Amino acid sequence: MFVSITLVTNLSESEQLSWDVAKQIIESQGNLAMIGISVLVGITVLLVAGSLFWNFYLHKHELERAIKSFRSEITVMGEESFVKLTERIKDETEKMKETIEKSVAERMTLFDAEKARLFALTNEQMKIWENAVVWWAEAIEGYAKAGEENMLRTAVDALIWDLGKCKKFEDDDRKRIKECSLFIPKILEKEKEQIEEKLSK
Repeated sequence: MFVSITLVTNLSESEQLSWDVAKQIIESQGNLAMIGISVLVGITVLLVAGSLFWNFYLHKHELERAIKSFRSEITVMGEESFVKLTERIKDETEKMKETIEKSVAERMTLFDAEKARLFALTNEQMKIWENAVVWWAEAIEGYAKAGEENMLRTAVDALIWDLGKCKKFEDDDRKRIKECSLFIPKILEKEKEQIEEKLSK
């Protein structure tokens, strides 16, 4: 899908290629990368929205079933039990609400981490290492909060790799990377030390 830089060098060896043409090829590669990222983000948004709708539909269905069950109990019970039943319905509804809110929050956290990863990859493609590192820091925090251990490890490795290619940092970026290291678990202590060592240079 993407035109590689080696293609430009191969073309320049076979025939004289002007700098303008090479620049256009590189710009088109960047444009294709952004289109690809936009499509992936769009698909992710649709999947998250569909998942949230499906969760809401299932919980609504369960709630309707519970209400029907409670109504049948009401006819058997007296007036006194009706008050208890109302309290029980209220408690069940509150529990379902908390479950849905927790599920939505977890999915949104994971979505933000995935978005940060895509932006980091785009910046890597464009060789803007300083921006890529900041986006990897965002992804690390998101994956840690979402409990995605495999993706967390991948993001940490990518952060270390890109840190090695950075030449300078803004103070805010340095601070952001240090903050993200708080989310790196003890099992990745060695990698955490590598990040701190690269930041100190």
